[in-house]
Amino acid sequence: MNLPSSGNLKLALTAILSTSLLTGCAAPLVVGAAASAGYIGLQNRPTGQIAADSELKAQIKQQLVQSNFAYLTDIGIDVYYADVLLTGVVPTNAEGERVLTVIRQTPGVKKVYNELFVGAAYTAGQKAKDAWIAAQIQPRLLGAKDAYPLNYLITTVNNHVYIMGDTATQGEKDHVLHILRTTRGVQQVHDYLNIKSSVEAQDRPGSIPQKNNPLPVVTP
Repeated sequence: MNLPSSGNLKLALTAILSTSLLTGCAAPLVVGAAASAGYIGLQNRPTGQIAADSELKAQIKQQLVQSNFAYLTDIGIDVYYADVLLTGVVPTNAEGERVLTVIRQTPGVKKVYNELFVGAAYTAGQKAKDAWIAAQIQPRLLGAKDAYPLNYLITTVNNHVYIMGDTATQGEKDHVLHILRTTRGVQQVHDYLNIKSSVEAQDRPGSIPQKNNPLPVVTP
């Protein structure tokens, strides 16, 4: 793992992730999704890959905007090595399928992991609960030994926590998942973490292996 576990680094991560949480979309709630120069420099992903993933995410959002989806603020998109994790809330199954179709047809997308909720309104009260959960996760990860939160993309929707990214070992992965699962208010953790050594993480030829088929659109 490239990141030193020093007190100074933890302070830097706190500042970066705090900015991320405050400037992210109102819904879903996202932790660790900033794109500042400091954030990029502390990740395991190569700078070129981070830029490619960010560009692909922007392209996906543009495609959705052009398709006139009125509920884009309730949809979360994480991109990691061209794999897309889709979270959030849509009004109907048909609309969920429309979103999936747009994303799957976007050039450069390798895989789409569908974690959309259907038919449940994403209320202000629920958004506040998700913000409260996200606010707990951030300091717990920052305070944990051998956890490297800038390598994880974390989204919270309807008390469900979704995590995507790289860990160096199975032990790190288990540790991070335990932190998420034991955070107050978390109903379920959806694991899209990939285990890679520091060398493999820097020179990764493929995308995160898909452990199952894309999940169907479900009602919470």
